[in-house]
Amino acid sequence: MELTKNERLSLIYQLRILEALYPEEATNFVHNRTALENGFTLHYDWIFENLRDELSKEECQELLDILDMYRAITFSLRELDEGDVLHEHHLAKFRGFDGNKEGQLMAYVRYFIVDLDRYDELKYEKLPSFNSHTSMLNTYREMLSRWSAAEKKHILSREQICTVLEG
Repeated sequence: MELTKNERLSLIYQLRILEALYPEEATNFVHNRTALENGFTLHYDWIFENLRDELSKEECQELLDILDMYRAITFSLRELDEGDVLHEHHLAKFRGFDGNKEGQLMAYVRYFIVDLDRYDELKYEKLPSFNSHTSMLNTYREMLSRWSAAEKKHILSREQICTVLEG
């Protein structure tokens, strides 16, 4: 990573402020500031190592569409008899995303559902992690394609739920 002298100076001043505001974390800020002051370019990336790449608006919207689909599935399943086998289908509940391969997606849905307190019906436990431990995006995309084709997407019949879940 390359930084101009102006960018370095700006970050140095910000780090000095952070050192004063958060003395318990000052050591890390001092290390980062020292790297910037001395031009140790190899270590610039360390300053930003906790910043993830951005999700585009389109990626975020796709995730919200997936959550909307699961909202529809959840509410539609509630209309079926409790003993209906569809309640136990492995895709009947939103499982989240793989923490290792889809970590950014998992973090976004956790942010949206837990931090912003949305989609309460998809919170199946007190502190959901939304880590499916297996890649889910392609599965959700296939389901989303079938759900989008439904005439009344938010009120699904048993047959439509089966179609969305199984294809």
